Amino acid sequence: MAKLFSKKEITKVKSQALDPSNMGEPVSADDYLLRGIAYYARGNYDAADADLCNLISKFGNQIDAYYVLGMVYKAAGRKVEATAAFNQVLQLLNTSTGEKSTRTDMLRRLALGHVNMINQGDWNLEKEIWQRIP
Repeated sequence: MAKLFSKKEITKVKSQALDPSNMGEPVSADDYLLRGIAYYARGNYDAADADLCNLISKFGNQIDAYYVLGMVYKAAGRKVEATAAFNQVLQLLNTSTGEKSTRTDMLRRLALGHVNMINQGDWNLEKEIWQRIP
């Protein structure tokens, strides 16, 4: 029998969160978002909150910023603020005039799932995912 697959050598790479103290002062929206995510990954929720709120105040409504802000608040146990941030994501996605994409659908389901988890203790996305075939 012929061999269909060959074993490949896989080199393991140790991943490490970016060190926000080495990132410098943010200039662009992407800089604020990346540093906010780095602070979040290291558990520095106050600094992540500050960077993400600065991003939103300087660059306007940013869907990704609100999503990460929701994750920060959720991790910090600030359920009311987390729910508000995830609901802002849902509102921005619903009012977006951009093309509907897989990313948009995924982000909407994730934000809704987090809201459901915070408020109901369950992702409760069955209606979102499963569709009856006629």
